Amino acid sequence: MYSQSNGKVWGTGGISAGLNVKHGFSKNSYGALEIRYIRKGSIYEFISSTGMGASESIHLNYFEIPLSFGLTIKLKKKYLLFEAGLAYARMFSSKMVISSLNPWDYSSKLTGFKRNDISYVANIKYPVIRNEKLLLGCRFSYSLLTIHSLYKLYNMDYGVELYYLIITKQ
Repeated sequence: MYSQSNGKVWGTGGISAGLNVKHGFSKNSYGALEIRYIRKGSIYEFISSTGMGASESIHLNYFEIPLSFGLTIKLKKKYLLFEAGLAYARMFSSKMVISSLNPWDYSSKLTGFKRNDISYVANIKYPVIRNEKLLLGCRFSYSLLTIHSLYKLYNMDYGVELYYLIITKQ
């Protein structure tokens, strides 16, 4: 989507928050369903016509519903959780932040982003405190279909996550 002449494309930092429900199938396997807000996007950094560094950033805001299968892997004293599955996401807003040094305005291309996204999702989580209610995790997701009507663009997201478990008995 951007000029390839003098720039670099990077991922933006974003936030994600949501709720997760798990249902055990056996002692070591479970299904997980989430609903979450997630911001995706990119940053284009380039040298402007005045020779100064400039940038523009795209922010895509989604509600996402991941459905995954999980395994509990026993370690010596604790455990490791591994989850993998698919996620459906619906974009509810998009925004482009354009540097004042940018002579081009790409904001019209925001209309080409598709509202729906289907991604592959994988998580690894590990308990960080003794009572095992606080988990630290790594998450990765990648779009299975292009997210733009004109360009072959895909969402690729990764990050560190913090989970707090609230366990209820039936």
